[in-house]
Order: sequence, then structure tokens, then C-alpha cells
Amino acid sequence: MVALVGMGARGRRGLSLEALEAVLSSRVLIGGSRHLEAFPDHPGEKVPVKGRLEALLDLAEARVKEGQRVAFLASGDPLFFGIGRLVLARFPKAEVFPAPTAFQEAFARLGLAWDGARVFSFHGREVGGLLLEIALSPLSVVYTDPENTPAKVAALLLEMGEGGFEAIVAERLGEGDERLRRFSALEEVAKETFAEPNLLILQRTAPLPPRLGFFPDEAFEKRTPRRGLITKREVRLLALGLLRLPPDGVLWDIGAGTGSVGIEAARLAPFGEVYAVEKNPESWPHIEENARRFGAHALRLVRGAAPEALRGLPPPHAVFVGGSGGELEAILEVSLRALRPGGRLLVAAITLENLAAAYAFLKGTGLPLEGVQVYSGRVVPLAGYHRLEAQSPVTLLAAKKP
Repeated sequence: MVALVGMGARGRRGLSLEALEAVLSSRVLIGGSRHLEAFPDHPGEKVPVKGRLEALLDLAEARVKEGQRVAFLASGDPLFFGIGRLVLARFPKAEVFPAPTAFQEAFARLGLAWDGARVFSFHGREVGGLLLEIALSPLSVVYTDPENTPAKVAALLLEMGEGGFEAIVAERLGEGDERLRRFSALEEVAKETFAEPNLLILQRTAPLPPRLGFFPDEAFEKRTPRRGLITKREVRLLALGLLRLPPDGVLWDIGAGTGSVGIEAARLAPFGEVYAVEKNPESWPHIEENARRFGAHALRLVRGAAPEALRGLPPPHAVFVGGSGGELEAILEVSLRALRPGGRLLVAAITLENLAAAYAFLKGTGLPLEGVQVYSGRVVPLAGYHRLEAQSPVTLLAAKKP
């Protein structure tokens, strides 16, 4: 028999009678040093968790075959960002005894309800889209690690312009020196150092930002040296709908310009990857700056001209071609070949030449063709009145790979 026993901040004292019996009746205990120290009089074999868990799973399997009972000791709920998934993959009939997690202990000490909280873990993960999800959440719990500390998380949110939070940092819960500190602003958190382990609770005090920003063109162009290298916001909105990028999808944004399409896509797909391909060196720092300002941490800048710059990129779920540098047909060939089954290829054509080339290529593939031509007018002031100012028409042509 294998037991998977969670231990909360109260340690052994917090275990249920069933969980305690599962531990005491086991011949082998596998867990962190702190967990093993809670059973100093246990006569069985005690194995501390160090290095890869695979070796410990092999050891446990060998002991079980010998007829011995094994108990894995873990923090909180082992199935919540814990070792439970790996243990159950090897021992699917293991009995699980969860305990309160660290964040539940923290909320209990604070006397706060947590049913509306979203929980994020930075342990061994890319910060990426997690920051945007935190910014879009009224109440967040963030499991930090030595690299992604509360101070770093606060600084990154401030860099995005998302400073409207109150914060609580819970340090070393369950230890003799545990501490919970409240902060009225992220600027205070960014200056502090915190004892490990810790977790960060963020409660939003400012209105929630929109996921789809529909940001004005000027927001992307204000620091760009070459104006006009942007997919206009009306076209951008339709393009994002036609791309149908899944939340964890991969997008190639070819001819990224200011990065506007890729940045909006990264906000819609924060757990995916957006590759902004741009050949103009003057645009590179501005794409990266825009990505930081809008929280598009899933965006990766690819410096170079397509189609050569597309080599080695992960297969995309969607491709947006906003600029081609005279290589449209070659770009479409490479993109369609790399596109995942069910993926979508979208071309934004402004010139008649590109429209004709894109139409001929996509029609020649035999794939179902979808398209829309966008004529838009913007309201602009005129001597105390307002008029409609026509924008250049843009044709969007899309094809779906079977």
C-alpha cells in the first residue's frame, strides 16, 4: 500500500486520525526533511527527498513489491502544485490525505475569504502570461520561488503599468518565525527582501483592465521611428477574430512592424507563444518596449526577414502576414507547410499587387477561402464639428489547413 499524506502549517498536530495512522503504519517514509522530523520516534526507514523524484519512486516501488507500506509526506495538498501527480502516475491506487495548503493557512490567519482567488505558481515556470493573468484578476495568490520573488513580481507588474494592488506577503508559514506583512502599494513590495518560502497575495484596488485592449494606434506608434507600420485597430480586431488563436496557441506575426497584432494576440493567448518576425532593426527595440508596456510576455521577437527567419520556429496554430518585403508567395508556402492541422493562415493586403498574389496563392491551394474587405472611417474634429475620415481599405484573406 502507498499513502500520499499532506502536512499543513500545523505539521503532525494538523493530521487527521486516518492520515496519522497511515504514516505510523508505514514501514518507509519519504518526504522533505521538515516532514520527516515531525516523526522522530518512527522506527521505519526514512528517506529525504533530494534530487530527482524518479529514483525515490523506484525505491518505493521496490519496497511495495517486498510487501512494505510506503508513505509519501508532502506539503499541504499533494495534488495542488505538488508531487501527487507523479506519485499517482506510478501508484494509481495510492490513498491521498490532503491537508490545507499554504495559501489556505494564510487566508485563515488573515480572516479573509478566498473563494474568489485565482492561484498561480512560478515554481519552475516562465513568468510569461502569468503576469497578465494576475493583472486581470481581482484576487491572486502567487506561489513564488527564489528567482521570481515577491519583489520581482511587484516590479514586473509596475513595469506593465499595473500598480493598482494591495499586497500581503506570508513568510515561512508554520515555522516559529512565520510572518505576514501587508503593503498598501506594489512600490513597497518591490523594495523589500522576504524570507523563503513565501507566497504573495494581491488584491486589486484599481479597475480591471480589458483583455482585448483595442488600443489606439498611437499607443504603439508614439516611439516608433517609422509611422504607418501598423495594422490599424479596426483591421486588427477583425484579424484577431479570423486567426482564432487558442489560449495556449502559437502565432507567427510576420512583418510585425510595431508589434500591434502580436501584442494583442499575446493578451488573448497568454499561455501560448507569439513570434513577431521583423526585418527592420529600427523597429526591434520598439516592439520589445511595446510588448513590456502591454504585458505581452508571451511575445518573442525574431530579428530577420521572412521566409529565412521562420526556420526553426515552433509549428504555428495561426499565421498572420502583415508585411512580406516582396517575398509574399515564398512566405505563404513556408507558413502553410509549417501550419498545424486545423490552423489558419491570414494575409492583410493593402496593395493590389499583394491582394492579387495572396488570392492566387490561396485559391491555388484548393482550401476553403474566407475574406473580408475593410472600409472604415474615423470621427475626427473639424472646426467645432466632426467629420468621418476615411482609412485606406485593407483586405483580409484567410484559409484553414485541413
